[in-house]
Amino acid sequence: MLPDLTNVQRVLVMQVGSRQDLMQTIPALQKLRDLLGDATITLMVSPCSSEISIELPWVDEVFVYEGGNTFVDAERELALISKLRQSAFDCAVIFTNPRESPYPLAYICYLAGIPIRIGQSQEFGGGVLSEWLKLSAKDSHPVDKHFLLIKSLVV
Repeated sequence: MLPDLTNVQRVLVMQVGSRQDLMQTIPALQKLRDLLGDATITLMVSPCSSEISIELPWVDEVFVYEGGNTFVDAERELALISKLRQSAFDCAVIFTNPRESPYPLAYICYLAGIPIRIGQSQEFGGGVLSEWLKLSAKDSHPVDKHFLLIKSLVV
């Protein structure tokens, strides 16, 4: 069952990888903007991608996060959870590389109270992702996988 995105007003898009990872996410960001219209889209990026993300017209706000996709500093992660909770996001879309798990970021979103958490993975992670798209076994380009994740929300 697809999530009901009709009342989504605030969306967090997480892409905390490299600059190349962010560049491969751009077509999916365009599609997400088309899908959500007037919703506010906040893009969470790593420091190395912050310059690129400021130039993206499909994004309303940019949030630079130092932690990446691995969590080793409990204080930093608790501060992130608090910031996300205060921002009152309705939905989080988590973009990762095929070799990375979306579940650490999804768990942060879960703890922050974000009700719709969308990502893709080879493995099932329980209820941490509210919407889970299994990656195909065939090796396709990350641009295609990111685009497929957004496209799956409207099919």
